Amino acid sequence: MAELPLVTVITVCHNDADTVERTICSVLDQQYPRMNYVVWDGCSTDGTLDIVKRYDEHLTYWASEPNNGTYDAMNRAARKAVELAGTDQQWLFFLYAGDRFPHEKVLAQVFSKERLDFDILKMIGGGVLREKGSGEGSLFEAPKPIDVIPMEPAFDVASSFIRADVCRFDLDYPLGADYALQYELYHELGHDSLTIIDVPVVVMQEEERDARLLNQRIVKGEYLGVQSQHFSWRWVKEYFRWRFFG
Repeated sequence: MAELPLVTVITVCHNDADTVERTICSVLDQQYPRMNYVVWDGCSTDGTLDIVKRYDEHLTYWASEPNNGTYDAMNRAARKAVELAGTDQQWLFFLYAGDRFPHEKVLAQVFSKERLDFDILKMIGGGVLREKGSGEGSLFEAPKPIDVIPMEPAFDVASSFIRADVCRFDLDYPLGADYALQYELYHELGHDSLTIIDVPVVVMQEEERDARLLNQRIVKGEYLGVQSQHFSWRWVKEYFRWRFFG
Protein backbone atom coordinates (compact mmCIF):
# COMPACT_ATOMS: atom_id res chain seq x y z
CA MET A 1 0.00 0.00 0.00
CA ALA A 2 1.32 3.47 -0.95
CA GLU A 3 2.29 5.82 1.84
CA LEU A 4 -0.48 8.16 2.91
CA PRO A 5 -0.03 11.79 1.82
CA LEU A 6 1.19 14.37 4.31
CA VAL A 7 -1.61 16.72 5.37
CA THR A 8 -1.03 20.05 7.09
CA VAL A 9 -4.05 21.58 8.79
CA ILE A 10 -3.83 25.36 9.15
CA THR A 11 -5.94 27.45 11.51
CA VAL A 12 -5.92 31.19 10.81
CA CYS A 13 -7.31 33.19 13.71
CA HIS A 14 -7.66 36.69 15.13
CA ASN A 15 -9.38 37.49 18.43
CA ASP A 16 -11.15 34.12 18.49
CA ALA A 17 -10.72 33.27 22.17
CA ASP A 18 -14.32 32.03 22.39
CA THR A 19 -13.96 29.45 19.61
CA VAL A 20 -10.33 28.61 18.84
CA GLU A 21 -9.94 25.90 21.49
CA ARG A 22 -12.81 23.89 20.04
CA THR A 23 -11.10 24.04 16.66
CA ILE A 24 -7.70 23.05 18.02
CA CYS A 25 -9.13 20.06 19.88
CA SER A 26 -10.97 18.96 16.76
CA VAL A 27 -7.69 18.84 14.84
CA LEU A 28 -5.73 17.12 17.57
CA ASP A 29 -8.42 14.43 17.75
CA GLN A 30 -7.84 13.42 14.12
CA GLN A 31 -6.71 9.83 13.75
CA TYR A 32 -4.33 10.28 10.84
CA PRO A 33 -0.66 9.27 11.01
CA ARG A 34 0.87 11.95 8.71
CA MET A 35 -0.50 15.28 9.92
CA ASN A 36 1.12 18.59 10.80
CA TYR A 37 -0.80 21.39 12.49
CA VAL A 38 -0.01 25.10 12.09
CA VAL A 39 -1.85 27.90 13.89
CA TRP A 40 -1.40 31.37 12.38
CA ASP A 41 -2.62 34.26 14.53
CA GLY A 42 -3.04 37.88 13.47
CA CYS A 43 -1.82 39.56 16.67
CA SER A 44 -4.86 38.78 18.80
CA THR A 45 -5.47 40.86 21.93
CA ASP A 46 -8.33 38.94 23.54
CA GLY A 47 -6.64 35.87 25.02
CA THR A 48 -6.53 33.77 21.86
CA LEU A 49 -2.76 33.43 22.15
CA ASP A 50 -3.01 32.19 25.72
CA ILE A 51 -5.15 29.34 24.48
CA VAL A 52 -2.82 28.59 21.56
CA LYS A 53 0.21 28.51 23.87
CA ARG A 54 -1.59 26.04 26.11
CA TYR A 55 -1.38 23.52 23.26
CA ASP A 56 2.15 24.46 22.20
CA GLU A 57 3.64 20.97 22.60
CA HIS A 58 0.92 19.47 20.39
CA LEU A 59 1.31 21.95 17.53
CA THR A 60 3.84 21.63 14.74
CA TYR A 61 4.20 25.40 14.67
CA TRP A 62 2.40 28.57 15.64
CA ALA A 63 3.02 32.26 14.95
CA SER A 64 1.44 35.61 15.69
CA GLU A 65 2.17 38.50 13.33
CA PRO A 66 0.42 41.31 11.45
CA ASN A 67 -1.00 40.50 8.03
CA ASN A 68 -2.87 42.12 5.18
CA GLY A 69 -6.06 40.13 5.53
CA THR A 70 -7.10 36.51 5.82
CA TYR A 71 -5.74 35.39 2.45
CA ASP A 72 -2.37 36.98 3.16
CA ALA A 73 -2.22 35.06 6.45
CA MET A 74 -3.18 31.87 4.60
CA ASN A 75 -0.40 32.41 2.05
CA ARG A 76 2.14 32.95 4.82
CA ALA A 77 0.99 29.87 6.70
CA ALA A 78 1.11 27.79 3.51
CA ARG A 79 4.71 28.84 2.87
CA LYS A 80 5.62 27.94 6.45
CA ALA A 81 3.97 24.52 6.02
CA VAL A 82 6.22 23.85 3.03
CA GLU A 83 9.28 25.05 4.94
CA LEU A 84 8.50 22.85 7.93
CA ALA A 85 7.92 19.72 5.88
CA GLY A 86 10.76 20.38 3.46
CA THR A 87 8.45 19.65 0.52
CA ASP A 88 5.48 21.11 -1.32
CA GLN A 89 4.18 17.61 -2.03
CA GLN A 90 1.62 17.81 0.72
CA TRP A 91 -2.04 18.74 1.16
CA LEU A 92 -3.26 21.80 3.05
CA PHE A 93 -6.59 22.21 4.80
CA PHE A 94 -7.60 25.60 6.22
CA LEU A 95 -9.77 25.09 9.28
CA TYR A 96 -10.86 28.51 10.51
CA ALA A 97 -11.24 29.27 14.21
CA GLY A 98 -14.78 28.27 15.17
CA ASP A 99 -15.02 25.53 12.54
CA ARG A 100 -14.32 21.90 13.34
CA PHE A 101 -14.07 18.46 11.79
CA PRO A 102 -17.32 16.46 12.02
CA HIS A 103 -15.51 13.39 13.38
CA GLU A 104 -12.00 12.15 14.20
CA LYS A 105 -11.49 10.19 10.98
CA VAL A 106 -12.10 12.88 8.35
CA LEU A 107 -8.51 12.95 7.07
CA ALA A 108 -8.30 9.16 7.07
CA GLN A 109 -11.60 8.97 5.20
CA VAL A 110 -10.49 11.40 2.49
CA PHE A 111 -6.97 10.15 1.92
CA SER A 112 -7.75 6.46 1.94
CA LYS A 113 -10.08 6.79 -1.05
CA GLU A 114 -8.59 4.53 -3.71
CA ARG A 115 -10.45 6.27 -6.52
CA LEU A 116 -8.61 9.55 -5.95
CA ASP A 117 -5.36 10.04 -7.89
CA PHE A 118 -3.34 12.19 -5.50
CA ASP A 119 -0.53 12.56 -8.04
CA ILE A 120 -2.78 14.38 -10.52
CA LEU A 121 -5.21 16.18 -8.25
CA LYS A 122 -4.51 19.70 -6.99
CA MET A 123 -7.74 20.44 -5.13
CA ILE A 124 -10.40 18.28 -3.48
CA GLY A 125 -13.68 19.84 -2.41
CA GLY A 126 -15.91 18.33 0.25
CA GLY A 127 -19.27 19.11 1.77
CA VAL A 128 -20.17 21.35 4.71
CA LEU A 129 -22.40 20.77 7.70
CA ARG A 130 -24.07 24.11 8.47
CA GLU A 131 -24.82 24.02 12.18
CA LYS A 132 -27.71 26.18 13.31
CA GLY A 133 -26.94 28.37 16.30
CA SER A 134 -30.35 27.67 17.77
CA GLY A 135 -29.38 24.06 18.41
CA GLU A 136 -31.88 22.80 15.86
CA GLY A 137 -29.38 20.51 14.17
CA SER A 138 -27.36 20.93 11.01
CA LEU A 139 -27.89 21.06 7.25
CA PHE A 140 -25.62 19.29 4.76
CA GLU A 141 -24.38 21.45 1.91
CA ALA A 142 -22.88 19.31 -0.87
CA PRO A 143 -20.19 20.59 -3.23
CA LYS A 144 -21.30 21.51 -6.74
CA PRO A 145 -20.06 19.70 -9.88
CA ILE A 146 -16.58 20.79 -11.01
CA ASP A 147 -17.87 22.11 -14.33
CA VAL A 148 -19.72 24.99 -12.64
CA ILE A 149 -16.36 26.66 -11.95
CA PRO A 150 -16.45 28.91 -15.06
CA MET A 151 -19.61 30.44 -13.52
CA GLU A 152 -19.21 30.07 -9.73
CA PRO A 153 -17.19 28.22 -7.08
CA ALA A 154 -17.78 24.49 -6.82
CA PHE A 155 -17.02 24.48 -3.09
CA ASP A 156 -15.88 26.66 -0.21
CA VAL A 157 -12.19 27.12 0.58
CA ALA A 158 -13.06 26.05 4.14
CA SER A 159 -14.08 22.62 2.84
CA SER A 160 -11.25 22.04 0.39
CA PHE A 161 -7.92 20.25 0.45
CA ILE A 162 -5.30 22.09 -1.63
CA ARG A 163 -1.93 20.80 -2.82
CA ALA A 164 0.77 23.03 -1.38
CA ASP A 165 2.56 23.37 -4.73
CA VAL A 166 -0.39 25.38 -6.13
CA CYS A 167 -1.67 27.07 -2.97
CA ARG A 168 -1.24 30.77 -3.69
CA PHE A 169 -4.15 33.14 -3.07
CA ASP A 170 -4.30 36.25 -5.25
CA LEU A 171 -4.55 39.23 -2.90
CA ASP A 172 -6.16 41.31 -5.65
CA TYR A 173 -9.36 39.50 -4.62
CA PRO A 174 -9.82 40.18 -0.87
CA LEU A 175 -13.05 38.14 -0.68
CA GLY A 176 -12.84 35.89 -3.73
CA ALA A 177 -9.25 34.65 -3.85
CA ASP A 178 -10.33 31.06 -3.23
CA TYR A 179 -12.57 31.18 -6.31
CA ALA A 180 -9.74 32.73 -8.32
CA LEU A 181 -7.59 29.71 -7.42
CA GLN A 182 -10.30 27.23 -8.44
CA TYR A 183 -10.81 29.12 -11.70
CA GLU A 184 -7.08 29.19 -12.48
CA LEU A 185 -6.62 25.48 -11.83
CA TYR A 186 -9.67 24.59 -13.91
CA HIS A 187 -8.50 26.59 -16.93
CA GLU A 188 -4.75 26.09 -16.64
CA LEU A 189 -4.48 22.48 -15.49
CA GLY A 190 -7.86 21.17 -16.57
CA HIS A 191 -10.99 19.59 -15.16
CA ASP A 192 -9.11 16.54 -13.87
CA SER A 193 -6.95 18.62 -11.49
CA LEU A 194 -10.00 19.13 -9.24
CA THR A 195 -12.56 16.76 -7.81
CA ILE A 196 -15.32 16.64 -5.24
CA ILE A 197 -16.26 14.17 -2.53
CA ASP A 198 -19.87 14.13 -1.47
CA VAL A 199 -19.24 13.86 2.28
CA PRO A 200 -19.02 16.54 5.00
CA VAL A 201 -15.44 17.48 5.88
CA VAL A 202 -16.13 20.52 8.07
CA VAL A 203 -18.77 21.83 10.47
CA MET A 204 -19.49 25.57 10.27
CA GLN A 205 -21.89 27.81 12.13
CA GLU A 206 -24.86 28.97 10.05
CA GLU A 207 -24.41 32.59 11.11
CA GLU A 208 -20.94 32.62 9.54
CA ARG A 209 -22.57 32.21 6.13
CA ASP A 210 -25.11 34.94 6.95
CA ALA A 211 -22.27 37.34 7.72
CA ARG A 212 -20.60 36.59 4.39
CA LEU A 213 -23.84 37.38 2.55
CA LEU A 214 -23.51 41.00 3.68
CA ASN A 215 -20.58 41.27 1.24
CA GLN A 216 -22.47 39.52 -1.56
CA ARG A 217 -22.31 42.36 -4.07
CA ILE A 218 -18.57 42.84 -3.53
CA VAL A 219 -17.98 39.10 -3.89
CA LYS A 220 -20.02 39.03 -7.12
CA GLY A 221 -17.88 41.84 -8.50
CA GLU A 222 -14.70 39.92 -7.68
CA TYR A 223 -16.07 36.76 -9.27
CA LEU A 224 -16.81 38.72 -12.46
CA GLY A 225 -13.26 40.07 -12.35
CA VAL A 226 -11.92 36.52 -12.23
CA GLN A 227 -14.20 35.40 -15.06
CA SER A 228 -13.23 38.34 -17.28
CA GLN A 229 -10.14 36.36 -18.29
CA HIS A 230 -12.41 34.36 -20.63
CA PHE A 231 -14.83 36.61 -22.52
CA SER A 232 -18.37 35.34 -23.12
CA TRP A 233 -21.80 36.85 -23.75
CA ARG A 234 -22.93 35.32 -20.47
CA TRP A 235 -20.19 37.30 -18.70
CA VAL A 236 -21.37 40.54 -20.40
CA LYS A 237 -24.96 39.91 -19.30
CA GLU A 238 -23.92 39.12 -15.72
CA TYR A 239 -21.60 42.12 -15.58
CA PHE A 240 -24.31 44.61 -16.60
CA ARG A 241 -26.81 42.98 -14.27
CA TRP A 242 -24.33 43.37 -11.40
CA ARG A 243 -23.25 46.88 -12.45
CA PHE A 244 -26.71 48.39 -12.71
CA PHE A 245 -29.00 46.22 -10.56
CA GLY A 246 -26.68 44.98 -7.80
